[in-house]
Amino acid sequence: MAGRGRHGQDRHAPDPSRPRVRRHVGQHGDPAGRGRGVNRTLFAGDLHAKGDLLPFISNMADREHADRIVLLGDICDDWHVSNTGMIRFMERFASWYRAESGRREIVPLLGNHDVPYLMQHGSASFARVRAQAPGFKPGAQRRVHELMKDIPIRIAWTDGTIIATHAGLTRRWGIRRFGHAWTGMTARQIADGLNRLSEHPGSLAALYMDDDGPLWARPGHGGYDDHLTQVSGHTPVPSAGTVDGVWLCDTFSTMPDGTPIGDRGMLLADGTGLHATPPYAR
Repeated sequence: MAGRGRHGQDRHAPDPSRPRVRRHVGQHGDPAGRGRGVNRTLFAGDLHAKGDLLPFISNMADREHADRIVLLGDICDDWHVSNTGMIRFMERFASWYRAESGRREIVPLLGNHDVPYLMQHGSASFARVRAQAPGFKPGAQRRVHELMKDIPIRIAWTDGTIIATHAGLTRRWGIRRFGHAWTGMTARQIADGLNRLSEHPGSLAALYMDDDGPLWARPGHGGYDDHLTQVSGHTPVPSAGTVDGVWLCDTFSTMPDGTPIGDRGMLLADGTGLHATPPYAR
C-alpha cells in the first residue's frame, strides 16, 4: 500500500526515480558488515497483508545471519484485501511468528493500519480510531484482534543507539508530547515512554490522531529529530536508504494496481552501522 492519510485521502508515493534516497554503509568501517560477536538486526518494511513476504524475510534473515528481525509496522491491510483475506493473512502471520521466534527474536512494531485491530471492539477508543482508519476491514477485526493479543507488538524498539518506529519521530511532535526535556532524552527513554502508551487505549487513540507522530510522520512534515539514529517504514521508497536524515525501509508497498514501488530490499544493523541489503544474493 502506498499509504493514505489519516482522513482517508491518498498520499502520493515518492517517484522511484527521485535521487533523494542515499544508500550508506556503516560509519565505523567494515562496509561489508560481516563482523560477528554482536547482534545483527534485520529491518523489514510494511507487510500490508502480503503473505508471500514472510518466507522471503526469513530467507533474507538467514542470508544475513540475523539474530533479530524488526518489522516496521503496517502488518495489516492492503489496497484490495478482503475481510476473509485479512483473517487468513493474520492466521498465517501468527503461525510464522511462532515458528520464527524459535529461531531468532522477532519484534513487530505498530503501524497506523494495525491500531484499529489491536483495540477492543466496541470501546470508546476503538470508535475514535475506527472513524479515521483508511483501509480498515471491520469484518476481520474480531478475529485479527484475537490473534494479535498473543503477539507482543510495540510502538518502538531500540538497542540504545538505533531507534525504530513505524513512521519516525519528529522534533515538533517530541517537544509537544514530552516538553523540552525531549532534546535530552535517550533512545531507551523515548522507546520506554512510547511503549507505555500502548498499554492505555485512550493514550494510543490520542497518539493515532497525531499527524506528525510516530504512526503518521512523513518526510517534510515536521522535521525528523536528528539527535536520534532512526529507522522507519510507512513512506514508500524505491530502495532502503536515508531520506531527510532518517533510514526509510518501506520497499514492499505497491500502487493500487499492484505495481511495486520498491525493490524489496531491507536494512541490516551489524554493530558497524546500518547497511542497505539488496533482495538478491551478493
